[in-house]
Amino acid sequence: MARIEIGKYLVSDTRVCQGRLIFKGTRILVSDALALLAQGLSPEEVAREYPGLLSPEAVREALSFIGKGTVREVLTRSRGARTAT
Repeated sequence: MARIEIGKYLVSDTRVCQGRLIFKGTRILVSDALALLAQGLSPEEVAREYPGLLSPEAVREALSFIGKGTVREVLTRSRGARTAT
């Protein structure tokens, strides 16, 4: 049961979301926020997708840590997704 806090807003806890990187106090996956950013949403718009749960600062922190390579979060495909071979 390992809990690793990263910065002010991020945490990985083996008891929550199978240890995936989430925003503290939520079950919101950082990878979900990153996917929205990749679609062109701003940190403010991502935060509005999760009213009362995420702040733009939390989204920026996740983006900063990921961008610097401090932490790595993998965007997962849905179980039904297939890759071209």
